[in-house]
Amino acid sequence: MSDIETIRYDLNMWQGATFALTVAVKSAANGLNNVNLTGCSARMQLREQYDSNTAAETLSSSNGEIVFDTANGVMSIELDADRTANIQVDLTSTSKPPKTIYVYDLNLTDANNRVTKLIYGVVNVYGDVTR
Repeated sequence: MSDIETIRYDLNMWQGATFALTVAVKSAANGLNNVNLTGCSARMQLREQYDSNTAAETLSSSNGEIVFDTANGVMSIELDADRTANIQVDLTSTSKPPKTIYVYDLNLTDANNRVTKLIYGVVNVYGDVTR
């Protein structure tokens, strides 16, 4: 899967709301068609900074938060509202609504244990009013 291009893609997430993302994995060597993901696993982490020792959230295919449509090369990523509610937001932030910026990346591991970074970027996590 070395021919898969890593893409920067920034995300928005709201505290207390279900977060969902669909990722289609395409390969230049495959004519930009979706890649068969049979035997793959995936993992995604959010951190306050790249060098943070702990992750604010970890999602993976092993815990069911990343689900594969293997034949069509598509991943569905979902973090439920209870989990997003626990991601910290700086309520003293000058942005309206208040937000905290996290970093993230999504790695795909193929059947041969090769890891490919698919996407990365920042996650703007916005504060929740309705609780």
